[in-house]
Amino acid sequence: MKPIHHKVKQRLQNGQDIAAGMVKTAAGALESGIDRLLNRRISLGITGFSGSGKTTLITSLIHQLIHYPGAVLAAFPPVLQDRLLGVELSTLDSLPMFPYQQGIEALSRGRWPEATRGESGCLLEIRFRSQPGLLRRGNSSTNRLYLELRDYPGEWLLDLPMLDMDYATWCQQCHALYQSDLRQGADRDFIVRLHALDPLAPISELALQALWQEQLGFLGRCQQAGLTMIQPGRWLHASPCSGENERPFIPLLSLASLNAEQLDKAPPDSLLRVCSKNYQRYLEERVKPFYSQTFQKVDRQLVLVDVLKSLNHGQEAFDDLRQALAQVLQSFDYGRNSLLRRLIWPRIDRVAFAASKIDQVLPDQHEAVRALTANLVQDARRRATFNAIDVRCEAVAAVRSTSYVDYQGSQALQGMTEQGPGMLLHPKIPEQIPEAADWQALQPWQLRRLLPPEGLSLSAGGRLPHIRLDSILNDLLGDRFV
Repeated sequence: MKPIHHKVKQRLQNGQDIAAGMVKTAAGALESGIDRLLNRRISLGITGFSGSGKTTLITSLIHQLIHYPGAVLAAFPPVLQDRLLGVELSTLDSLPMFPYQQGIEALSRGRWPEATRGESGCLLEIRFRSQPGLLRRGNSSTNRLYLELRDYPGEWLLDLPMLDMDYATWCQQCHALYQSDLRQGADRDFIVRLHALDPLAPISELALQALWQEQLGFLGRCQQAGLTMIQPGRWLHASPCSGENERPFIPLLSLASLNAEQLDKAPPDSLLRVCSKNYQRYLEERVKPFYSQTFQKVDRQLVLVDVLKSLNHGQEAFDDLRQALAQVLQSFDYGRNSLLRRLIWPRIDRVAFAASKIDQVLPDQHEAVRALTANLVQDARRRATFNAIDVRCEAVAAVRSTSYVDYQGSQALQGMTEQGPGMLLHPKIPEQIPEAADWQALQPWQLRRLLPPEGLSLSAGGRLPHIRLDSILNDLLGDRFV
């Protein structure tokens, strides 16, 4: 009887633990909803395509806020007005904790934080004094703002436009994209094989798996070539042994040559039917849950854009970035937050587009990069502004890695590269979308990969140099401290 009694007792204990967890979750959700209703809670999503420096920026942003007395945040009102009282870091919901401490340790060792490959987040409790007002007769009270930071791979954003495309439409888009020179250069033979596939022919699971693995390698080479418009974006971090191999599909580039009757009569075991089924499964099991569980919880957004890298890769890479941004930004749910919507359906009401790694060009070119970023996303800005959304464009460096030196009578940049200390020279950055003459001037330019500045000691709260991160904080949060 004792084993049975023990099992019953254990099940009762498990039931109590589950019930306690549900009560705690419900209480937390209620408290979060009340805070949101009273403008005491805000969810900030930080996104950017691979290489834009998203993980480093989040690490720097947290560090600047926690160690605000030693940070340079002159453009952030609560710091400038000496009203910030303290910032505490904690976990957020059921998300894995953003690896802030690992990022700080990496920077202190002269290395960049390792890029995050999945969802993570954290909660910052910001305590501050309110501004004295006439009704308070010069007195101020202590307030709190709960800032949710939600981090997810920028590549996942690339899949959101697929929600508005069926499999055939997606294949047509791939057919157009794969004609570009950079994609042809990434793997012309693979593209030729995709064109030769018969969509109506049967295919074995083993053969489709082999094609899918080739697709993974092709997408990776496209990214290395400087391309951004890569779908499915989640596959950029997939491996042949990952869960993604349970739903393999590939783009059928010859699909456009078939008429509607042929498509309707495709056999159940045909390549078309199998890929179409797996495509829909991918949307249902991967893309839709991300959209509903993470993306729609964000009510303000920071979008990082590595404008300088796309310029350096040439016109085709730059145009590819424009196309990727145009598609992704259509997925943002712009709209003014009403009191009720803050509780049941938060919507993005403020967006900041930021060109990252601005320390790679001289200060007199920062404004040009900012203006170019504004032109790069002008369609999204126009749509958001029409809906009364506050849109900002900025140029930032989460960690400033260069210094200014004299070079042949002019100012130049110097930084630590992987080959040692080096000079960084660059052409004039165009303020508008580059034309033929601009591309010719940009052609000899070669960006160099920089390392963090030497001598950082951040474990005890040392200063982390940046460029205009305080402006981004003000753009996204400044109104909550009035």
